[in-house]
Amino acid sequence: MDTELLQQILGKVSQIDEMNTRLSQIESDISEVKNEQKEMKKDIVEIKHEQQGMKKDIIEIKLEQQGMKKDIVKIKQEQQGIKQAVREIDERTKKILENQDEHEQLIHLLGMRSLKQEAELNKMK
Repeated sequence: MDTELLQQILGKVSQIDEMNTRLSQIESDISEVKNEQKEMKKDIVEIKHEQQGMKKDIIEIKLEQQGMKKDIVKIKQEQQGIKQAVREIDERTKKILENQDEHEQLIHLLGMRSLKQEAELNKMK
């Protein structure tokens, strides 16, 4: 009986050794998972910082965009003023050209009268 008991005890000790080995492996795996988890937390913190930076960039872009929209409105207003000025210049130019045509006709007419009068004076002499 002593041998049987000894064999049972040795069997149990062997089982305990196997369990200790498995337990050590589990502890090692848990430690590995914890290390990976710490790395993932660091990565998440990094991602959050990058995300905050991107949010700041987006806010800056939106502010710049608002400024550009204001500039566009101002440019459109100035463009309307320029168009009005061009229309006015165009009207003035047309009037000047009309006056120039009238003056040319008058000069031509006066030139013709002058020639006619000279001819009449020459006939009188």
